[in-house]
Amino acid sequence: MIAAALAAGSLVVPLAATPSSAAEGDCLTSVPTYVWEPYAVSNIAAPRVLHKYMDWGPQSGTTDSMIDTLATANVRGTSKVFTGGGNGIIYEANISGQVNAYKDNTATGGSLLTPVKTYSFNWSSAARIVTNGTYILVLATNGMMDVYQQSSPATGNGTITKVGSTKSSATSEMADATDVWMVNSSLSWLQDGTIKKAAFTVLGTTPKVLFASDVATGVTASHAWSPGAGVVNTQTTTSDPDTTGQIGKYATAPWTQLDGEVRSGIVGNVMADAGPCLADPAEDLQPYFATAPDETGGEEAVDPPEDPAQTPSNTVTGKFTLGNGQPAAGLPVNVTASDLGDATTSQTEIRVPSLGTATTAADGTWSVTLPDTLPADVQKAKDDNGGILNLEATAEGVTTTTSTPMLGVDTLSTTTAQQSATVVAHEDDAHTTLLAPNTVTDTTKDTYAASTDSQTLAAKIEANPAPAPDTVPMWQSDNGTLATDYNPYMVNGHDVSAEPVRPPATPMDSGNCWDTMIQTDSSTKYTVVGEAHANWDAQSSFEYESTMSSSVETAIKSSGNWTIGASKELSSNTGVSVGYPYKSKYSHQYKVPILYKKWKKQHWCSGSLRTTYYKIEASKYHVPGGGAVGKVGKDVSSKDGSENFRKSPQSRRAYVPKGNTLQLSHGNSVKFGGAVSAFGISLGAKTGYDSNHKQKIKAGNKSGKHWIWGKNGSISSGKAGVFYSK
Repeated sequence: MIAAALAAGSLVVPLAATPSSAAEGDCLTSVPTYVWEPYAVSNIAAPRVLHKYMDWGPQSGTTDSMIDTLATANVRGTSKVFTGGGNGIIYEANISGQVNAYKDNTATGGSLLTPVKTYSFNWSSAARIVTNGTYILVLATNGMMDVYQQSSPATGNGTITKVGSTKSSATSEMADATDVWMVNSSLSWLQDGTIKKAAFTVLGTTPKVLFASDVATGVTASHAWSPGAGVVNTQTTTSDPDTTGQIGKYATAPWTQLDGEVRSGIVGNVMADAGPCLADPAEDLQPYFATAPDETGGEEAVDPPEDPAQTPSNTVTGKFTLGNGQPAAGLPVNVTASDLGDATTSQTEIRVPSLGTATTAADGTWSVTLPDTLPADVQKAKDDNGGILNLEATAEGVTTTTSTPMLGVDTLSTTTAQQSATVVAHEDDAHTTLLAPNTVTDTTKDTYAASTDSQTLAAKIEANPAPAPDTVPMWQSDNGTLATDYNPYMVNGHDVSAEPVRPPATPMDSGNCWDTMIQTDSSTKYTVVGEAHANWDAQSSFEYESTMSSSVETAIKSSGNWTIGASKELSSNTGVSVGYPYKSKYSHQYKVPILYKKWKKQHWCSGSLRTTYYKIEASKYHVPGGGAVGKVGKDVSSKDGSENFRKSPQSRRAYVPKGNTLQLSHGNSVKFGGAVSAFGISLGAKTGYDSNHKQKIKAGNKSGKHWIWGKNGSISSGKAGVFYSK
């Protein structure tokens, strides 16, 4: 406990117990660490999220530091938040002249911010506020430091009394520092790459900051804080969302790196509820928050059996519906090949052959049998894509009430009887496609511009250090963010989503109709194709070798904005093996460079233009000049750990015996939402597991079971998609 006894006129003893004098039970083996995340919106008065982590084994750097407890709370963005002392008390100084004390009760199932008491102090303009529980130090911008004493640091509901004020070169430095923190009777700060430390004492009723000295110089971190005596954690921020928010751990005497990458992707103001002293947890104790989770259920993890062989077929099918989901019957359907323009440059018109036509049945379904012999250019595109034929099916119509042109565009991938291959999206893609208004014309301008890209939903997802959501909105804008109530079926004040649709006036005649496409833009983007997970003392590895085995969503623009469409299969030879080898306590996504193209597509009949639309689709593996053949993506360890394990269905759990390895080399991965931002649109992707594309884990040799669990099913079922690690 913090000692408050002060001797008038003499230097005070340390204001908190030190590691040498504290009872062993007082030392913390995990330290609550709070991240006040950046503003989610531009309004500074809006709430900011306070996110709780646990710095497990805080002094060693050899265990799973920064465990995500999944506990969050909202705090007004105009407030100042601070904590310290190891008692779970969090203070908020707001602009209304109040200081609210809260108790963190998440360890017992309560709220992160349980109100305790409100004090009348206007500290909202302070440059810095730090505390060791007993003393609260309020630094003004001019370096003046007012010192207050909390009579009940363990509960936060005592009396806060001003002790006095002081100003010195050290307090002036702290007022201007990047970060300031307090542990026991020591003050530390980071400024211009140097970490300094000074003693805090009280002479009678006069506070003093004494004996300032350098702890480390040349520190490249953006921010720093301490979980307790002898240890400093750092945070490095960069412009790259895949690497920013990297946390390192250092011993201070002497300055020594303990772990250069505890984890990454944590951004915001970080503060630790630093305790009186630190201790290591038992070596074989698996990290957990509050209480150890129930580990019943589960079985030894085994790789699922071989995938059943797919039956090649020349028949492709699909279904078109109205905007309200009702069948779109009696509409002409045209099927063409998709991969004919990979070698073309912009503004070169390509004539696209029709591979078959059909008419939608009463239930909206259709079926086309492809010719046994494909056109030479189509066959070459299929061969170049590892035997997978990418197709596009379009359905056209006109609403019967408002005469609004409607268009449906479906992307399909198949193998034919002449050649078989693995189709990644085959299992879960039913090819049900909604019709949408077709108001794009030959003179419609492309609205995407680099100057507005940062305003798009896609760019915001890509720039966020946190993993992208599993799914993104079906409708997106390439120059902004659509309203949550956006209705793509509003045309001239009428909602056409439920209007019956009839065939176009000009009947489809394959001998008198043709399709063209022109490439309007291209760009290489690094795209998420997988991820691997390892927590505690396990190691992870991800392999993506020799050929592509991924499918990426497409996007269609037939009216004012874009809609996400079905996926296109990529199976071409890459000539390289990428991924990352076994790395300890490492959970990251992996990206490869893929060339994306934007096409202007048109359908003509009897010499008249009948349909115009734009399409964004993946083309092929393509390393840009000076670019990487592949690279590690975002940190996804937020999906691992005891709290996520606690929430996982028992039926999806399995364990890897210590020292053993497990790999997913059958089935398909999950669809990674927001896998890429292409021309302002966020697209998802998934990968097929096989001998060249694997998620792997190697269990360490510590005692206890190394638990993993599948996102979508058990490991042995082949439906896991991806597995996480406890």
